[in-house]
Amino acid sequence: MNQAPDRKPNVVFFARGYQAGFYPELRDDRYEAIFATLTREEAARVRAKGCTVSACFEEDFDTIEPAQVPPHYLLTSFMSERFLGRYSQAERLEILGKEIAWWRGLLDRWSPVAVVNELIAIEISEVLLIEARDRGIVYLAPMYCPIEGMFYWLPDPLTLSGQALDLPEPSARALELADTYLGQVRQSDYKPYYVRNLAGRRSLRPLTVGLAKSVLWRWRDRRSSNLSKPHAFRYETYSEEYSKRLQGFLASFSEGYDRLEQIPEASEVVLLPLHQEPEATLNYMSEFMSNQVATIENILKCLGPHQILVVKEHPVDKGALLRPKFRELRERCSNLAFLPAEVHAREVLARCERVVTLTSSVGWEAACLGKSVCVMGEIFWDSVPGITRIASWHDLRRAMRTPVEQMERVSPQAARQFVAGLVEFSHEGRPLPNPQLYSPENIAQVADAVAIGAGIAPAKASA
Repeated sequence: MNQAPDRKPNVVFFARGYQAGFYPELRDDRYEAIFATLTREEAARVRAKGCTVSACFEEDFDTIEPAQVPPHYLLTSFMSERFLGRYSQAERLEILGKEIAWWRGLLDRWSPVAVVNELIAIEISEVLLIEARDRGIVYLAPMYCPIEGMFYWLPDPLTLSGQALDLPEPSARALELADTYLGQVRQSDYKPYYVRNLAGRRSLRPLTVGLAKSVLWRWRDRRSSNLSKPHAFRYETYSEEYSKRLQGFLASFSEGYDRLEQIPEASEVVLLPLHQEPEATLNYMSEFMSNQVATIENILKCLGPHQILVVKEHPVDKGALLRPKFRELRERCSNLAFLPAEVHAREVLARCERVVTLTSSVGWEAACLGKSVCVMGEIFWDSVPGITRIASWHDLRRAMRTPVEQMERVSPQAARQFVAGLVEFSHEGRPLPNPQLYSPENIAQVADAVAIGAGIAPAKASA
């Protein structure tokens, strides 16, 4: 990996989804940007920006000679991958072998000092992580800082857990930003910026788009079902996701939800925020609890007779709880209530003192409000003093049967120290979807963070 002294160091950008439009903007005089894509559509978007695509997995698929897959190669499992389950095991092994060979060829050719990609959300990204680690290449995956306009590079892109963070002592500026943020979180109308200004449940535009894409992806799935057919392979499939949207929309005309005010005052409310499906925080950060129906059922087994589990839909996944798999569970469980996405989380938090979550940001908000929070997945705030980490269902049963006044809580001081430490750990910029993504200031900030994270430029001194 020795870089010639007269050449700029290489940085490989794996341009997926929105990144196919954004990553080409991050070209910089300090490094040579090398672009790789998963899909043909992403390759076309990168090329439309005037950039060369060094490799596109779907375009290259038919000509890749599969590498031998080592025993126990993946750090997670076949089950974590959200798209490729439609193929047989033999086909999966062929695809995995091609992923390994593809990344090995690209990394050996360019010898980058860093790769830039999202946290591990699909198998081909996990292969990139494994092959990059084998070569000592830095893997840069961004994560939102709670402070808007800031982010940090994950120490380990396979987890969001705060246990992987080594936070520095915060400066006075970081403490001031933390105080401002926590003041906002404690307001009754607080909403994270990523759930503001969402489309309504019965808005026709997203429904029409979802229906059209459902038909498109079903057609594509049929074409790509045979790996031996030339140029047929497609990695992704969104058939289920778009069909789910239509299913929820139609069910909203015939099925209903529970109401918070109907729950008897004598019952203790335990809140579980539902996750959007599919999602990396389910498939990878909560790998063994990604089946939310099974997770809800097991949580119910941990409750006492005077407790009721209230499950609230994710704001961006309206109608999810109206799907048959959840309705069937609701009909046979008497201590279970479902609330729609439109109910503000603060309404439920005002009624309860306990929250159980995998990785939901509502759990963090509850902790900042002094509620008892049990976390079962891996998320950035899971190691804050006062959070109850759950390692088994027996742990959760003990926690649920412990009088709520005896449960640990996150103190205001602990929350302040943690947020300020994250600020000190973070970079300015917004590399994830947001309205300011393509602003010149944001592009410059993110490019600077890439150079710093790759070890090409020195880190800025703390204020």
